[in-house]
Amino acid sequence: MGQLMSSEEELAELKKTAGSVMYDAMVEEGAVPDLAVVHPLLLANQNENSVSQACLQEHLKEIQSDLGNRAPTYFRDLIGRLSAFSDEPRLAGLVGLAVTMVMDVAWSSKQSAGAKGRPAASSSCQQRVWELQEVMEEYLKRCRISLSDKRRLIEDSVRLEAQLSLILTQLKTCLLGSGCDSRSLRHWACGAAFHTQMLVHLACFEDKAEPLSARAAMDQYLEDLKQIVAAYRCYKSSTVSVLKCRGGLLAKFDHSQDVPEEGAMTGLTVTDRETGKSVTIALSALENEIGRRKLNSGTVTSSQVNLDLITSDHYAQAYLDHLFSDKGPVAELENYFVNAGERLAMHRIDLQHEAQALSDKERAETKPKGEEPKESSERDASLKLSIVETEPEESLARTQPDSASA
Repeated sequence: MGQLMSSEEELAELKKTAGSVMYDAMVEEGAVPDLAVVHPLLLANQNENSVSQACLQEHLKEIQSDLGNRAPTYFRDLIGRLSAFSDEPRLAGLVGLAVTMVMDVAWSSKQSAGAKGRPAASSSCQQRVWELQEVMEEYLKRCRISLSDKRRLIEDSVRLEAQLSLILTQLKTCLLGSGCDSRSLRHWACGAAFHTQMLVHLACFEDKAEPLSARAAMDQYLEDLKQIVAAYRCYKSSTVSVLKCRGGLLAKFDHSQDVPEEGAMTGLTVTDRETGKSVTIALSALENEIGRRKLNSGTVTSSQVNLDLITSDHYAQAYLDHLFSDKGPVAELENYFVNAGERLAMHRIDLQHEAQALSDKERAETKPKGEEPKESSERDASLKLSIVETEPEESLARTQPDSASA
C-alpha cells in the first residue's frame, strides 16, 4: 500500500518530479552545461604511460583533422605545439588538460561572438583564463626543455607553479564577484587540477616521499569550490527560465515578457540562455511521466492536482534543484575533487627508480667518453611517477568526446 500524501506534500512532490522530468529532457537535448574536468590518465603509472601517450597523440590528431580550416590559424598552431609535448609520457595528462582549456577558450569566443542574448563571461574572467592557458603552455615547454636538468626543472616548476596559483586565486575572485558562468567555472576546475598535478610532479622532482603540497592545494580547492558553486547557482538562476504553453501555441523565446495567463496550459518550455537551447514538454507527456514515477514509487495522491497551479518561477527552481542535485553536473565536479583528494591522501611517490636513474646519470658523467652505463638507456623510462588513478581507460573515454565538443 502506498502512502497517502496531503495536498501540500503532494504539491511539493509534484514540483520535484516535474523538475526531474525537465532536467532529463534538457540532458537528452544536450542543453545542460558541461562542467567535466578533462584529465586523460592524469595520475598514470609507469605501465600505463605508453597507453596514455598513444591515446593522447591519436586524440590530438583527430582534433586537428576535425578542425580543418574552420578554426583560426593561431588555434591550429597552438594545438600543434601542444601535440609535440605528448611525445613525453610524463606530460601526457597535463597536455590533455591544456588542450581542453585551449579548445574551450577558442570555441566559447567564437560562439559568444555569434550568439545574441546569451550571457557572456566578464572580461576580467576571460583575461584570467587566457593567462592560465599561457602559464600551462609555458610549464609544458619548460618541462620539455629542462627534463634532463633536475635543478632547472625544479626552479622552473616552482616559479610557474606560483604564477598559476596566483592566477587561479584571481580567477576565483572574478567568479565570485563578476558572475560565474559555466565555461569559466570549468576553466577554473581544469586549472586547479593542473596546478595540483604540477605539485605532485614537483614533489617527485624534489625527492619527497609524499605530495604534501598537492594535498594541501586540493583541500583548499575543495573549500574554494563550495563558494564558487554558490555563486554559480545565482548565475544559473538568471539564465534558466520556464514558460507555460497555452492553447495550441508554444511558448515563445522572448524572455522580456511571460506568456499571457489565459487558456488551457498545454505544456512547458525550459530555456537556458547560456547554452542557447530550449526544450518543450507537452502537458500530456509531463502528466504521464509524473504518473509513471508515482506508480513506481508507490505514492498515492488524494486527487488530481492541476499542474497549472505551479508558477513558472517554481518550475524553474525545481529544474535548478535537479541541476544542482547529487546526480547533476555540479555534483560530478564536486565528486571529482573529493575523489582526487582521497587518492592523494593515500598516494606515495616511488622514488627508487628515480634515484637509480639519477645515479646512472652521475656515473655516466664521470666515465670516459664512449663508455655508457648498462642501465643508462632506461633512464627516461625509469623517471616516472608511480601514482595510479582508478579506472583510467574509462576516464580517457569520457575525455575524448568532451574535448572534441568543447
